[in-house]
Amino acid sequence: MNGKHKKHYPAEIFGYPVKNKSKGVERIRKKYLCPFSNMSRCSKQSRLLKYPMGICSVWWQDNSPIAICPKRLLQDKTIFIKVADKIFGTTDNVLLFPEVKLKGIGSFDFDLVKHKPISDEVDDFCIVEFQTDSTTGTGKLVKAMKDYMKKKDITKNSYAFGMNTYNTIKLSFIQMLNKGQVFEVWNKKIVWAVQEYDYKNMVHRFKLEDMKLKKDDANLFLIYDIDQRSKPNQYQLIIKDIKSSTVENLMKAFRRATLPKIDDFIKILHQKLRLKLGIRIT
Repeated sequence: MNGKHKKHYPAEIFGYPVKNKSKGVERIRKKYLCPFSNMSRCSKQSRLLKYPMGICSVWWQDNSPIAICPKRLLQDKTIFIKVADKIFGTTDNVLLFPEVKLKGIGSFDFDLVKHKPISDEVDDFCIVEFQTDSTTGTGKLVKAMKDYMKKKDITKNSYAFGMNTYNTIKLSFIQMLNKGQVFEVWNKKIVWAVQEYDYKNMVHRFKLEDMKLKKDDANLFLIYDIDQRSKPNQYQLIIKDIKSSTVENLMKAFRRATLPKIDDFIKILHQKLRLKLGIRIT
């Protein structure tokens, strides 16, 4: 597909592209299954739906679908294999543990642990944190889901949802600062799996510099994307690049963030006062 997508609609529903309506895929959708999590029932819920909110990714002004569900990143264990090879140099004697909690810090999405052969002794470990985007105007996305489940062609419509990318980045950035400093002290790696769309947005928004892959950096950014070209019947998760940073570098960028001017805010307050007090603007 060339150029920007002008229409906004789901890209994948219950694990497969919306245009894939083969008998096997339709059976999966009928049972609300997630092919990325061992064909278990989709766990995403909406109070506006009687069935799971099975939208994995969306089209929104970009050449690649944007992931909005963390389970989308589990496909073929691509991320974990890449991380294990990069950090440990092997996938042998490596086990994966989800949702590992650390008092005072919170929980980590996944912990990859390399152990000694035939032993419970820890040889090495690293953390993997999944980062996906989120949407605004979710009611419109629910409408798209309902239309699709009613067998309507949603690709001919444009649903007025938006991307909540700025909020996603802000929340992620705080986590990077909070958890990243722990791993610098420990001299261990924490890997942030972030989609290329969001990574570029974050770098541009905070004017991040010196984001090269360096051996001693604790914070790694595994930049992924969703490839819809090579296998159109099921889009593939691909690794585009790996970058790294220190917490100090991230903090400097956070402090450099452009701050709004007080005069602009006062203008907004003036407008609200005029409306509230019924003052005419001449």
